[in-house]
Amino acid sequence: MNQGFPLSGASTRRSILAAGAAFAIGITAFLPSLAQADDYPSKPITLYIGYGPGGQTDVVGRGVAKVLADQLGVPINVVNKPGAGGALAASQLKKEAPDGYTAMFHTNSVVDADPFMSARINFKPDDFDYAGMVTAFQQGLAAPKDAPYDSIQEYVAWAKKNPGSVFGSLSPLSKMYIDQIAKREGLDVNVMPLASGSEMINALLGKQAALVLSGGIHYRYPEETKTIVATTTFRHVSAPDVGTIDEAGYGLGIDARTTLILPKGTPRDILGKLSTALKATETDEEFKAIVSAADIPIMYMDLDQAAAEIAKNYAKNKAIFEKAGIVPQ
Repeated sequence: MNQGFPLSGASTRRSILAAGAAFAIGITAFLPSLAQADDYPSKPITLYIGYGPGGQTDVVGRGVAKVLADQLGVPINVVNKPGAGGALAASQLKKEAPDGYTAMFHTNSVVDADPFMSARINFKPDDFDYAGMVTAFQQGLAAPKDAPYDSIQEYVAWAKKNPGSVFGSLSPLSKMYIDQIAKREGLDVNVMPLASGSEMINALLGKQAALVLSGGIHYRYPEETKTIVATTTFRHVSAPDVGTIDEAGYGLGIDARTTLILPKGTPRDILGKLSTALKATETDEEFKAIVSAADIPIMYMDLDQAAAEIAKNYAKNKAIFEKAGIVPQ
């Protein structure tokens, strides 16, 4: 109750206007993301790729950047940030503003599998948001075309009769596969460390290794290589008659799906716009030609499906690595 002099009409109007302005400022302060989402995007977007130029992830990522630029009407600036299998780029992304103008294109393994293998990784799936998934790499155990085994079961039978056979290993993940198979089946296998995808292919084509884990690049050599089991949870488009490692009873299926990852707290409206733009990869002829040439199938998932897929994989992969006795190093 006012116990002083009554306010004049002018004073009352000024007070009401001032209060209204203050209220508007307060609302704007509490809802900055709404204004951002309404006019998003209004400037170029930076897209981190966690590998160097020329690899499969980089090739697909640049194709995705072109589609996003066409759909959103702004430039997409690709920045390669190689290091620690994508963990360096993800760590930087975690520090960026959640405004939709910095994103990362990488396989989901960087957040739902690699944390179980590297003690240097200090993030988990809940530390990011996801706009969707685009493609899936056709990872599998590959052998020379004329190898006397066409399935994982036949390989096991052959390896028991040929102790000391060579497995070409490109990463701790690939070594995990042969270690688990050898442990379960009582195999004597020598592991040959490999430093790159080209070394892996050379070992396979040169028959220096009886078996390798390939990310799918071996499908470029159909006359010289074959897949004996898919290490993904799905059968490969390029070899639909070959079963998965889960179907074989090993329970080691791990997928590598290219994912658009953003800082935690990115407004859902912005994630939705990016997800809708990503879906255009399914019909973009130039993009389809890029992935077809590399034998990489398009398997689009929207923002909700991607988040659910990563959460599911994180729980499954945790169980796989714990059972394998792998300690992050």
